Amino acid sequence: MSSEILQFSISIVFTAVFFFLIWLITKIHKPKSLEIRFEAPRKEATLAIGYVVGLFLILAVVFFFLERMTGAPIETYEQYDLLTALSWWGIYAAIYIIPILVIIKTRKQNLETVGLIKKNLRLSLEIGFILSLLITFLSITPEHLQEKFFSYNTLYAFIYYLAVGFGEELLFRGFLQLRCSTWLGEIRGWILASTIMALIHIPQRIFVMEFDPLQALVSSIFLVPFSVLMGFILLKTQSILGPTIIHTITNWIDVLR
Repeated sequence: MSSEILQFSISIVFTAVFFFLIWLITKIHKPKSLEIRFEAPRKEATLAIGYVVGLFLILAVVFFFLERMTGAPIETYEQYDLLTALSWWGIYAAIYIIPILVIIKTRKQNLETVGLIKKNLRLSLEIGFILSLLITFLSITPEHLQEKFFSYNTLYAFIYYLAVGFGEELLFRGFLQLRCSTWLGEIRGWILASTIMALIHIPQRIFVMEFDPLQALVSSIFLVPFSVLMGFILLKTQSILGPTIIHTITNWIDVLR
């Protein structure tokens, strides 16, 4: 437990450094203002929270029965191929991307209400690439990078994790956080959405990573600093592009280690 506390403390320190870098970048390149309004903010936020929590409860049940049927935890990947990567794009499109686009279409909302905007595009890209390069530099030795970077497995893993990064940022930041913030205010909405995003990973920790419930809870709590950081970027830019880049690279790095 002491090593876990140390790891969590280190993540807090790095998160604070990244917060400062984002603040500095947005001071140098001031983001364009974009005010998103809903006719019924509370209703929109309730819908978003209900959809996200309901979706992950359904997934938890699916994970539970799959584990019971197979007698083993859900498969995790060490080797990736193009079919696997494209299949997961289909899965994320089916459960995250398409339903959200259908919801905003039926409610006569535009793509800006889920963080897909042209404004602040350059700024969001800048933040995403700078932080991703720093995370990569701090996480991987040059030897591992040179050894594993130029391979099909690495390429297909990137395609796979891009689906994860885009799908989850669209869901948690673009769809959930923006609606919570219009209802509760920017700061409280940001904290609420970030907390939900972290804790909702508990079933994944249990059924995929084979953690016991307490370990799953602790591991999910450890996601809070990262989730808060991604939410802060959205808060500054109103775009999910930067968080998507960082989310993708942070997951993808494990393949290069």
